[in-house]
Amino acid sequence: MSRWRFQPPMWAVLATVPALALLLALGTWQLRRGEQKAELLTQYAAVALQTARPLDPSQAGGAQPLRVRATGHYEAQRQLLLDNQSSHQRPGFQVWTPLRLDSGALVVVNRGWIPLTGRAHPPSPPAPEGTVQVEGYWRALGRAGLRNAEGGCQRAVAFPQIVNYPDAADLACLYGEPLADGELLLAPEAPGGFVREWHFDNGFPPERHYGYAAQWFALAATLLFLFIKLNLKRDHD
Repeated sequence: MSRWRFQPPMWAVLATVPALALLLALGTWQLRRGEQKAELLTQYAAVALQTARPLDPSQAGGAQPLRVRATGHYEAQRQLLLDNQSSHQRPGFQVWTPLRLDSGALVVVNRGWIPLTGRAHPPSPPAPEGTVQVEGYWRALGRAGLRNAEGGCQRAVAFPQIVNYPDAADLACLYGEPLADGELLLAPEAPGGFVREWHFDNGFPPERHYGYAAQWFALAATLLFLFIKLNLKRDHD
């Protein structure tokens, strides 16, 4: 007659229990991230269905974009070209054109992507003239700033300028006046723009988080199976 005996050595317990807890925690974290991302994508999808509200330039753009409209005139002679932007694996720029609102405030409008044709003589794409009403999505600027080695900046003397994710302070320095803290992504259906395939979230989709969670849970199950299998012994009488 035989019976099973489970008596793992202490070192195996001390090694397995923390590792198992870590794997389960990582799987749970990825699962929650996937759920959060799915909720965010639902919110982003709802943005396109919003009724455009008047842009309040005193309100900084946030991570959650808002559908807005604004009236003013473009200052096409002072455009910026956001560097290192691609569309379908083609390099290019995003065109930032300042819009002078009727209130006098200055707002950057992202009019979309253009292909890279050279850096020595950057292009200055034309913009609609006269008073225009623009509609799009108001959101926060990127975090990276445009700073020189001394940590300051200089007012631009020639445009267009090629920039790399300037923040509100950089823009104020380049233009010599304060700007609204955010960027207005011109709506895809609005006139006066270029290639516009806005992605409000550049992180992993929910499915990838769920896939990672499944991997962590599978590793945890494998570890538990091996721990039991290697330490479960049969005694023979």
